[in-house]
Amino acid sequence: MVCDVIITYCWNRVGYNIMRSLASHGLKVWVADTSKKNICSVSKFCSGSFTYPDPFTEEEKFIECLLSKIEELKPKMLLPTHDESVVIMRNKHLFPKDLLIPYEKDKILETMANKAESSKIAAKVGVPIPQIYSSIEEIRQYPIVFKTVFGNSAKGVYFPTNKEELKSLISNHCPEDYLIEEWVSGTDYSVDCIRWNGFWKSSVYHALVTKTDGGGTTTQREIVELPILEEYAKKILDDIDYNGVCGLDFRYDSETGRAAYIETNARFTGGLATPITAGFNIPWILYKLATDGIYNEPINIKIGTKTKWILGDIITLVGRIVSLKWSAKEIKQVFTFSGFDSFDDFFKDDKKAIIGEMCYYLEKLIKNRRLNP
Repeated sequence: MVCDVIITYCWNRVGYNIMRSLASHGLKVWVADTSKKNICSVSKFCSGSFTYPDPFTEEEKFIECLLSKIEELKPKMLLPTHDESVVIMRNKHLFPKDLLIPYEKDKILETMANKAESSKIAAKVGVPIPQIYSSIEEIRQYPIVFKTVFGNSAKGVYFPTNKEELKSLISNHCPEDYLIEEWVSGTDYSVDCIRWNGFWKSSVYHALVTKTDGGGTTTQREIVELPILEEYAKKILDDIDYNGVCGLDFRYDSETGRAAYIETNARFTGGLATPITAGFNIPWILYKLATDGIYNEPINIKIGTKTKWILGDIITLVGRIVSLKWSAKEIKQVFTFSGFDSFDDFFKDDKKAIIGEMCYYLEKLIKNRRLNP
């Protein structure tokens, strides 16, 4: 068995696009997850797959499983894709010395994932942030944003419209576990970056459709030119001397020009397919930087590139209908397939991959009664 890279947390489109990127350059990529059947494991670009115990509830067994497979497959690189990176980096000393894991130390990952801590860093380096309220009495206008300091894919984010709703949320959380911020008008923007030993490159996309009201996971995106957000992202990452892939979320109002830092994803982002399609091949560039220490090929990012997550759009529509918040415009957007440069989860040369994705989501829906796994 030949294996160049093992990728973890591979049930979704992010792992899929990483796998495609690396496999298209001739690498043998193995994928791993808690699930057996998913978008990655059924793909023709998958050289092999295996399952592991839940990294967040069975950390020791998870690490033991990875160590066993690494001993068997002898990959050059172990590439986490999501929050399991913290678990892996916390146990990095247990892995072979020559195994490349191109991620920051666990403490830095945890700091950047903490929305309160990363907001402090942003404010310190002069990056604008939303007003943070320390008490209900300070709030003069609703809606506002209530969010847990840890969370992703809009989990733990709420938009109370009055004092009673906010009090209810506060009563269910410890004070150190949440932030209360002003609501910032505009649209969600994400800056995807690679910062690695002096190398820096970034791109910006904005959300055309988000899976949940008020922002969060994007299902349709477009690459835009907005240098100020890239400058803000670089300021934050330079301050902590961050190395690796990263995605920083902002709100930006094109009418007023106001920008505000929201949070950092110290990992690959959910919209990864968009910069890859636009010419910023993040997984491959990271692989070359980690293995060769240099990347000299030209990177020409095409402004206006649009991508669509097909299954995500369907889930979005179902969620809107269930909550009675759907509109004719959103239905039209979901059923529009022209004008996109690629899809996150469907390629003509690998048609069965999306079937694996659908099976995974259906299984989770039946088991958990939720559209957001």
